[in-house]
Amino acid sequence: MKFIKQLKLLTFQVIVSLIILNTQISFAQKVETPQITNLQNFFLGVNINKTSKKSESGDDTYNRFNQTYSDDDNNISLTLTKYFSNKDISDNFIYGFSVNVAHLKKFEGKDNSGMGGNPVTLQGNYINPELKVGSFLDEKKRFLINASYGKVFSDIKQRFADDNPNGQTLSYSTSPSLEGISKGIELAYNSESNTIYKLGLKNIDFNRVNSVSMGSVNGPFTFPHQLSLRTIYIGFDMPITLDKIF
Repeated sequence: MKFIKQLKLLTFQVIVSLIILNTQISFAQKVETPQITNLQNFFLGVNINKTSKKSESGDDTYNRFNQTYSDDDNNISLTLTKYFSNKDISDNFIYGFSVNVAHLKKFEGKDNSGMGGNPVTLQGNYINPELKVGSFLDEKKRFLINASYGKVFSDIKQRFADDNPNGQTLSYSTSPSLEGISKGIELAYNSESNTIYKLGLKNIDFNRVNSVSMGSVNGPFTFPHQLSLRTIYIGFDMPITLDKIF
């Protein structure tokens, strides 16, 4: 009985060893050259973000106040990226597109101008399709740098609450869902397993929107306000092929 148990254990160990050896051989065969621009490959990734927020407001006519606030929001975003190459331009030139999805937590800022009107950014999600253009930095095509530009669509909204003792009452009404543009730069390393490790900086500027005050000593007035995000992130992208997607 003891011999049978030992035999089963040995058989299991041999099978596991063969599986590991076969995996290592297959892995070594697959990673001889980078496949970042393989037409079948997409990259599914995760970014860990540190985002600072800024909200500015003012009066178009009288410039009665101008305020900013900033704080950090740590969140995670998901990305789907596709790269292409064009050897007619350069052997190192790459381009592509990416779609990022992230969540922004509710955020209450404090007016620092002394004129009243604390911004409140309501929590919401945003999607950020963008174009990427970049280049490999070495002959082995491991290190790459790229710049990105894209659009941002969200259900994030903003409003202003009044704390001005002088009677200038700002709007409590909520803005429409915010949209904007994104600009970014990213440094990445394409590992032998084709997993891409990345470090990046991205700015998102939502469009300026207008709100109307509920009233003040001089009557209602329209004031513009704008939300901006600056994100520093680290993350990774793992290759997936079309036959695994569909």
